[in-house]
Formats: sequence, structure tokens, C-alpha cells
Amino acid sequence: MIERVVLIKLKPEFATDEQRAAIAETTAATLPQAEGVRALRIGTPADARTRRDWDLCLQVVLDDVDAVERYRVDRVHRAYADEFLKPLMAKIHVFNFERFEAVAVS
Repeated sequence: MIERVVLIKLKPEFATDEQRAAIAETTAATLPQAEGVRALRIGTPADARTRRDWDLCLQVVLDDVDAVERYRVDRVHRAYADEFLKPLMAKIHVFNFERFEAVAVS
């Protein structure tokens, strides 16, 4: 499994709690429809330090690296990224990680 981590910094005029929530809602309604998406998690900053640098964190789970490439060119993902998100964001960083299960600590 691949965990695709996407960090998004919004343009200042969109970097409000209300806008973050609205973007998260649209993201949750849209990205699960893209090819290969097994799971999606969306986070907003938990502290002031994070809020200075990033506004949203998306974690998209896909089967493998080939699935990542299919996802990247999928029409749902392209419309979301190019038409919805791109006009709102100042920068984006994307990373793909091999996923492993967390170990519970008592």
C-alpha cells in the first residue's frame, strides 16, 4: 500500500478556519471518486506553528505505485487539483510512502 501525503498552503485570502473546513468538505466528497483511492484522511492544523506553514494535510491510500500514476491522471483527480484546488493554493508538497500498520503502544 502507498500512503500519498499532500501538504497544502492556501493563499492568504483562503487561509481561514471556515475556508479550510469548506475545502476539506469538498475534498471528502470528491477524491474518493478518483480511481484507486482506498482511503482518504484530511487534517487541518492542530497548532499555531503548523498553521503558519500548512493549511491542509491529505493522506490518500492507494494500492501501489502504479495506482498512484493512474490516480494522478484520473479525470476526477485532475479536475479537483486543476480547477478546484489550484486557484486556492500558494504551494503544495506531495510525498509517497510505503504504508505499514502502526503498532499499538500501551
